[in-house]
Amino acid sequence: MITMEEEIWDYIDGNASPEQTLSVEAKIASDPVYSSLYKELLAIDEQMNGMDLEEPSMSFTRNVMEQVKLEIAPVALKTKVDKRIIYSIMSFFVCTIVAILVYVFSNSTFTLPDLDFKTTFQTEQLDFTKYVTPAFIKGFLFIDLLLALVFVDSLLRRRRA
Repeated sequence: MITMEEEIWDYIDGNASPEQTLSVEAKIASDPVYSSLYKELLAIDEQMNGMDLEEPSMSFTRNVMEQVKLEIAPVALKTKVDKRIIYSIMSFFVCTIVAILVYVFSNSTFTLPDLDFKTTFQTEQLDFTKYVTPAFIKGFLFIDLLLALVFVDSLLRRRRA
């Protein structure tokens, strides 16, 4: 919904459509409130058109830039991280790793099968199922995970440096 002032300003500025122009002209002729508001806004428009625009001096930009150069450069914030937070995060991860190790060792059996090394190796005599146990696979995967974490850590440290 367009207010009376907006309608009249559009009419004065010439931004109104032909239908709006005819409507505003009819309202100005018939309604005394519209007529008085139109006269006030027309007077304001004439005053604004009669005013000269002030222009900044030629050295305005240079003066502003000199003032900016005189300003003290902001110092980068140096936040201090509380060491207790770092230690608590570290202790969480250490406890998690210890819990995983305890779980792996408690669910595995440490019995070694009798190793029978014979001088003749034939494919029928090699039975890897007695050497590759679930505990061996869990231990192998755990060591691989630790090595992968060390590798990722070294990569991230190289990128940061």
